[in-house]
Amino acid sequence: MRKLSRRAASIALAAAMLFTTAGVSQKKVEAASTGKLSVTGYQDYSDAQKILKEVNKYRKKNGRKALKMDRGLTNSAIMRGFETTIYIPETSPHRRPNGKLSKSINKKIIYENCAQSAGTTPKQIVKGWINSSTHRKGLLLSNAKSVGVAAVTVVSRDGYEANTWVLDFSSSKAKKVEKSKARKQFTKNIVTKNSYLKKSYLKLDSRYGTIWETEKMQMKPTYQGKMMKEYGVYPTVINTSSFTSWKSSNPSVASVDSNGRITGNKAGTATISAKLKTGTKITISKKIKVVPTNQQIDPWE
Repeated sequence: MRKLSRRAASIALAAAMLFTTAGVSQKKVEAASTGKLSVTGYQDYSDAQKILKEVNKYRKKNGRKALKMDRGLTNSAIMRGFETTIYIPETSPHRRPNGKLSKSINKKIIYENCAQSAGTTPKQIVKGWINSSTHRKGLLLSNAKSVGVAAVTVVSRDGYEANTWVLDFSSSKAKKVEKSKARKQFTKNIVTKNSYLKKSYLKLDSRYGTIWETEKMQMKPTYQGKMMKEYGVYPTVINTSSFTSWKSSNPSVASVDSNGRITGNKAGTATISAKLKTGTKITISKKIKVVPTNQQIDPWE
């Protein structure tokens, strides 16, 4: 536990949302790469149910039948929610991080709406979709009978939340209706094309750059692709299991275990590094400073 009280910090995350939509056309499918990034986050089934309620309210207003939340489609939508933390679809129809079209995750999908935001309510998300002609088309599909709904949250290294929302529409009736309102944790392995695994997209991060002797700190690799950076989407924390060959340039100063957890041993500096386990051969690193326990430090250094 740190001795020095930290000054309060706040971030005004962008209220603007990035909306994407995928149409029915499913043509060329690209070969998947072998790169995998493991991400942990949460599905808020309560928010998903609120999304469904707003969607059905809008459909009723426009003479469309209500949709039911299909459990299988929702599981697919959750995976898509995690995938959009790595790759934001730029074109319609949507592509996944592995290069395949969104329908490859579930053959029942006929249309997909996505959004990324921070601090936005389900009602605001649906309103944003309504105000977009391509997303409105998905909401009002006359042949849609069921839908998968994702309300995924990934927590950044500093505790700030980034939300991804996905609707996967289907013309099939719901096989099993999802009724849960719980908040459940998931860990997903996201297969990613090598072209998205550039060194500039990956960083080895930690909450602080300076620690005391005997102090322990968890390293947190992060990912921020080109589109994510352009739209101000906060970097996604990648699980340390996605990396191997954890090393310290100076173990006597700071040692590191196979899970990326470092220990300050004596005053000095050391560079911690790790290699991406699959996909492109990328090594990321971060310099860590260790100071005596009786020395005050700037916790934000």
